[in-house]
Amino acid sequence: MASHPPPTWVEASHLLPAEGGPKANPVQWQQQVHSDADTDVHHPGQYPSSVLARPPHKSTFIQRLCATWIFELFGLVVSAAGLTAMVYVLWRYDGQRIPNWGSLSFNTLISILAVVSKMAALYGATSAISQLKWVWLTDHGKSLIDYKTFDSGSRGVTGAAMLAWSLKGRSVAVLGALAIMIGAAAGPFAQQIVHFYDHEYVDVAQTAWLARADVVDSLGPKLDSTTWSIDPTFKANAITALFVPTQETLSQPRFNCPTNNCTWAPFSTLGFCPTCADLSPQLKRTCETLTDSNNITTVQACTVTFPGENEPLSLYYIADPNFGGSSTYMVLSSTVPTNATVLTNVTWPQTIYQSIRAVVPPQQLGGTQNPYLETTGELVNNGIHVLQTDTRFIGSECALSPCVRRVQASVARGEYFEKVLDTFSDFGEYSYGDSIVLSPPWEEGKNYTIHPRWLDAVSVTSIYGGHDPLGGQLMGTVSTHDSNQAIRVHDIPAFGASPRQNDALQAVFYADFNGTTCPTPDDNVVCAFRALGAAMTKSVRDEAVLRNGTAVPYVAEGEVIMTGTYIRVEWPWFALPAAIWFLSLVTVVVAMWKSRGLPLWRDSVLPLVLLCGEHAETAVWLEEAALSARAETVKVHLVGNEGSGLRIVTKSL
Repeated sequence: MASHPPPTWVEASHLLPAEGGPKANPVQWQQQVHSDADTDVHHPGQYPSSVLARPPHKSTFIQRLCATWIFELFGLVVSAAGLTAMVYVLWRYDGQRIPNWGSLSFNTLISILAVVSKMAALYGATSAISQLKWVWLTDHGKSLIDYKTFDSGSRGVTGAAMLAWSLKGRSVAVLGALAIMIGAAAGPFAQQIVHFYDHEYVDVAQTAWLARADVVDSLGPKLDSTTWSIDPTFKANAITALFVPTQETLSQPRFNCPTNNCTWAPFSTLGFCPTCADLSPQLKRTCETLTDSNNITTVQACTVTFPGENEPLSLYYIADPNFGGSSTYMVLSSTVPTNATVLTNVTWPQTIYQSIRAVVPPQQLGGTQNPYLETTGELVNNGIHVLQTDTRFIGSECALSPCVRRVQASVARGEYFEKVLDTFSDFGEYSYGDSIVLSPPWEEGKNYTIHPRWLDAVSVTSIYGGHDPLGGQLMGTVSTHDSNQAIRVHDIPAFGASPRQNDALQAVFYADFNGTTCPTPDDNVVCAFRALGAAMTKSVRDEAVLRNGTAVPYVAEGEVIMTGTYIRVEWPWFALPAAIWFLSLVTVVVAMWKSRGLPLWRDSVLPLVLLCGEHAETAVWLEEAALSARAETVKVHLVGNEGSGLRIVTKSL
C-alpha cells in the first residue's frame, strides 16, 4: 500500500478530546434489554463540571423539527390523503367512461397518486427503521454488524429483505422492511388496479333522425283539371322493388346516423302492409292420362286450381319430359274482394292478387338462365327439371293495404335494421272521394291520413282499374312450350291485345329468397309483396322529409351510439398500496414509542463516530443538531502505511 503522510497536526491529535476541559467519561447505560419490542430506554449519567458549564447548542427551527417525528407523521398523512384521493377517483369513475382531462390522462393521475402515497409512507418506514437500529443497540451485547444490517434495510429492497431475514420477527423493523419490499412490487402491480374496456354509450351532443309519415298526399304530374298521376318517386320505388325484391336495402327509409351506430325508441309511421293468405292446402290438383287414337297411354296432364266457384285461378301442365306441349310454372292474376277466397273484407284497394306457383329451384328450370360457356364454347344447360304429378305448388292471396306500423329501428355499423312491432290497418269501409284515416289503439287520439286525391291518382293510373297501386305490373304467366327447353314470362294482355314480356314477374319468379331476405323463402309472391310494402312505405316516409325537412314530426329522433373506453377497477389489487401505508404506520408508531428517552438520530453516522470509544463525547452532545455542530469542529483524516493498515485520525479545531 502506498504511504500517505499524515498532516502535521495528526501526530499531536487525540481521538475527539472535549473542548476546554478534561476527557469526558462515556455515558453508562445501565439497563440491559433483549429487543426493542419490550424495552423502555433510559440514559442516566454523570457529567463533569466542565461539560455542564458549556453553553447549550442553539438549534435552528428546522433542526428542532427534525428532532421530532413531525416529518414522518406528515408523510403518513400525505400518504393517507393520496390513498383517499385515489379511492375517490377510482370509485367515482368505476364503470364510467374514461374522462377527458386534456393533457392529464386518467392513468397518469392514478400513477401520480399511487407514487406520492407510496413514497410518503415509505419515508416514514425507512426513517423508523433507521431509528429502530439505535433502539436495537440499547440491548447489551449487540454486534456492530447489526448497525450495517439496519442501515442497509432502510435503503433498498435487498437490504430490507436481509434485515427481515436477520431479525426473524424480533423487531417491528421487520414490518417496515416488508413495506419497502411491497413498495418495490406495488409499482408494476398497481397497473392491475385499473382495467380498460370498450363499451357503447349515448352521445347526447348528437342526434339521429329517421323518416316517418303521418300523411300520404304526394302527387305526380297533373293529368287534367281535376286529376293527378301517382308520384314518380313512389312509382319508381315500387318498380325497383319488383325487379330486385331480394335487396332489402332498397326499401330503407331516409335516416341520418353520424356514427353509423344509432337506436330509436319504438315509433309509428304510416305506410303500406302486405296482407297475404296461404292457400296451398286448399289447391286442387287433377291429373288425367292422355291417350292417342289407338288408346295408347302417352302423357299425364294435370290442372292445379284455386278453391272457389267464381272463375277460380288455375294452371295446366304436362308431366312428361318427352312431350312437346305447353306447361305453366306460375300464374298470377287479380280479382275483386267479393271473388276472393280469404281476403273478402278488403275495402281498399279493390284488387286482390292470386297466384299459383310450382316450387321448383330456378337452377333446375329448363333453358339457360344465367348461361355461361364451357372452355369449348358450348352453352351449359342444367335445365333438367320437369313438372311431375307430385310437384309441390304454393297458392297465395295478397293485397297491399294502408296501415300504421309500429317499428323499432337501429343502425349497426352503418347497416339499417327495422323490426315491426305491430301493425294496424282497420279503417272500416272506404267510399270513393273520402280520406282513409287510421287510428291505432296504441296511440289514442292520433290519426294517420291518406288524402283522397292520392287515392284518386292511384285509381286513374291503374290500367286495370280497381285502385291497384301496382298498375297491373305483376300479373302474368310463366310457361314453356317446347318440352321445358325455355321459359317464357308474359303478362296477361288486355282484351284484344297481344301478350308482352313481363320483366317484373320474371324477376319475382327467379328471385332467390332466403331466410334473411324473407321469412317464407319458398313463396316468392308473398316475399315480393313484402318488398313492395316496404318500398312503398319508404316512399311515403321519404316524401315527408323531402318536403318538410328533418324536424319533428316528420322524423323520429334517435340516440347516437358511440364506442368509448370505460374503466373497471379491480379493488383487490388496492390491497398493495393500503398494506404499504398500514405497515409504515405501525412501524412509525412503535418506533416513536420505543424511542422515548432516546435522541432521534435516525440514519446519522455521527453518534457512532463521536460517541464511541475511550474518549467519547458526553451525553451533552446527544442531540443530532449538537452532534452536527460538533462535527463541524472536528477534522478527520484517513491515513495508513504499508504493513500497518488504515486508521482514521481526528483533531478538534
